Amino acid sequence: MSPGPTPWTLGRAWEAVRKSWLLILGLVVASAGVGYVASASQAPQYESAASLYFALNEGTSGADLNQGSTYTQNQMLSFARLATSSRVLEPVIEQLGLDTTPTDLAERISITIPQDTVILEVAASSSDAARAAEMANAVSVQLVAVVQEVASRGEEGVARITASVIDVAVPPAVQSSPNKTRDTALAGLLGLLLGLVAAFVLTVADTRVRNEAAVARVTDLPVLGSVARTRRGVDAGLVAARDPHGAVAEDVRRVLSALAFSALNGSSSRILVTSCSPGEGKSTFATNLAVVFADTGERTLIVDADLRRPRVHELFGLDGSVGLTTALVGDIRLSDAIVTWGERGPDVLVSGVLPPSPAAVITSEPFREALDAAAATYETVIIDSPPVLTVADSNLLAPLVDGVVIVVDSSKTRRPQLARTIRSLEAAGGRIIGIVLNKSRPRRGSDVYYRAMTEERVLER
Repeated sequence: MSPGPTPWTLGRAWEAVRKSWLLILGLVVASAGVGYVASASQAPQYESAASLYFALNEGTSGADLNQGSTYTQNQMLSFARLATSSRVLEPVIEQLGLDTTPTDLAERISITIPQDTVILEVAASSSDAARAAEMANAVSVQLVAVVQEVASRGEEGVARITASVIDVAVPPAVQSSPNKTRDTALAGLLGLLLGLVAAFVLTVADTRVRNEAAVARVTDLPVLGSVARTRRGVDAGLVAARDPHGAVAEDVRRVLSALAFSALNGSSSRILVTSCSPGEGKSTFATNLAVVFADTGERTLIVDADLRRPRVHELFGLDGSVGLTTALVGDIRLSDAIVTWGERGPDVLVSGVLPPSPAAVITSEPFREALDAAAATYETVIIDSPPVLTVADSNLLAPLVDGVVIVVDSSKTRRPQLARTIRSLEAAGGRIIGIVLNKSRPRRGSDVYYRAMTEERVLER
């Protein structure tokens, strides 16, 4: 039993995305916004291009022309380098009155040669569309002149290769960069990738026991049921009594049905309800379970054995000063310390005055005798006990009962905590019946269904 890693499946990946969809959407929107702002803040650049054609002046036969074309193609890379040389760019700078150097101007000139052609394209970029066209045309004209100067010559002194401008650069109507649409889309895609990575990382780092699958990664113990969390701002309390036909009450009844199949021995059942840590709702669940048990007609007693932070008396609205500890010290009889709550409600034995040493009270013979007496009178005895990982009281109580139910807060309990709790109870000799997932997400549509049922009952009155 260990909360080990779980292999990724398509279903688990989709669950990770579904849980973190707001984070993913936020990263996509934020990244796209940053990309748009960054792109829009850049100065626009325009690009204009001119095209040159290179030809060999020698040869008249087909073989000569084919050989000449191959020769010219082999020289194209040299002409491309020549186009960005200082011999071409210095006259261009002087002609256009540019305040730059040949090296800086070369960075704004790009040369491309379509494959297997003798065509060379000269593209120039500038923040001014007209200036970009002027630069491309000036470089093209100057390159034609320089090629004429440096090309090898034939017997008659004529250059073997000549260049001519076939397409003149014109001022572009649209900027070439930045491309705000493309940059925004790429930034949004980056945000999506970051969001997916973040979702998967959060899923791996999240070891909370959110559902039955998470419980199965820790233990083979059955999940007796899930109790939905109440709406924000609504105190849970005795929901089973306040709203007996509501979703939470039905969830507790499902747990009761699961307990019926847990094969508890004997004519009476002593059930210990505990949790891993404080604040997981074990007292609220125990009291509601007692209400549901009593509603079925079984004689039910709930005992508050949490002698450190008792809550049963608060939930039932009773005085907690007279109860279990009062009976154990002999001030009153056990039967007199038990209070009957409501017409069909359970009997309640509150904690009484808190003792200085709760563990000594729990391990005492009078406490054991009190449990035996209660088991002889009631069909079901539910015992609320302290969290396992906080104090040792539940471990001391576990061998005295027929079974233990662990209440797990699905919103905060971690798998390692649940694993330690189970090991601790089993080492103490306790028989764990199963696990109840508390404060789980309500099933979709359940609230609507139960509200409709309530309205129908009101109309029938």
